[in-house]
Amino acid sequence: MSTAKHIVQTEPQYLTLRDAIATPFALVAPADAPDQPPRHSSFKAYTKGCLYDSDGARVDLSVRVGGIGGDQAASIDPEVLPPEQRGGSWLTGRTLYLGTFMNHYGHFITESLSRYWRQEAGAFDHIVAYPFMHNDGNILVREFHRYLARLLDVPIDRMTILRSQTVFDEIVVPEQLWTYNVHVNAHMREIYGRISARHAGKRPCGRIFLSRTNSSRLGNLPAVEDVFASFGFRVVYPERISIADQLTLYANCEILAGPSGSAMHNCLFARPGLMTIEVGDVRARRNPVFMQRIANELAQVDAHFIPFGEGKDVRIDPKIVKKRLRDILSELPRRGPVLLLRLKRKWGRLKARSKPAKRANA
Repeated sequence: MSTAKHIVQTEPQYLTLRDAIATPFALVAPADAPDQPPRHSSFKAYTKGCLYDSDGARVDLSVRVGGIGGDQAASIDPEVLPPEQRGGSWLTGRTLYLGTFMNHYGHFITESLSRYWRQEAGAFDHIVAYPFMHNDGNILVREFHRYLARLLDVPIDRMTILRSQTVFDEIVVPEQLWTYNVHVNAHMREIYGRISARHAGKRPCGRIFLSRTNSSRLGNLPAVEDVFASFGFRVVYPERISIADQLTLYANCEILAGPSGSAMHNCLFARPGLMTIEVGDVRARRNPVFMQRIANELAQVDAHFIPFGEGKDVRIDPKIVKKRLRDILSELPRRGPVLLLRLKRKWGRLKARSKPAKRANA
């Protein structure tokens, strides 16, 4: 499916509301919502929590709809808030609404960042957001959250999470420019451009393969690393380096590759025209998942995909990976870099074993 029609060109919208009401966040199990239509097998929960105007009408611009495609959660906020359920603690001054704060990296750089386009965010008296179903509704603010928000001048350290009913003196609601598994607004290119511009123009980083320390969807990732190393790719584990260093890699690499998943969303921070190579897994067997196809189109990269296949084995055939890489790159593999990578792995294991065990506190 072409994703071009899923990139919209409309001007981003926002609402300024007075006396608006935020209902508290809540997770609702599917068994506790029998009136809802059947959902797909991977669906996990319904969510509640959104804004209502002073007359009790739901502010649709504030809602994360969800539940589309393989999305695991969907909103079930009613269209009207009954009069007896209105009211709440009063928050004076001007407030900026940031929608749903996502703990997970892939969701954050797509959905959450798509409300961070108001460039005067620091001028607001308050910033508010909702949690999500991840981590049972708890908020886990990490380095990448703070760093990316800081590059966009959004002070999330002042963010308040909406867990109790609140009425706002004045609240500004920016449109969510990326709707999960639906579409993205082309204005997001400016958001990612503001981030990547802070890291571009540095020393070229060569070919990069973004791996991870473990994967339940690709059972022989070290074998795939070996194949990519033989074609001159440096194997990088994003979780082991700072987000600033990661963004420098994405903005300055020659080719960006990796297994399916949120790591490949990082093409959004790369230069247009960059070659990307994605290795499929048990979730993305024949094609990238829809969110990745949207990301590829938005980033305007030269995207290539190595299919996983239809077998029950969670391991991809390294011979297939090697053949596809040979075809994509029009070159032959080399043995030396593979041996060096294996030595590094062995050295890493030896270092891990030699570390003394941490003693428990008395």
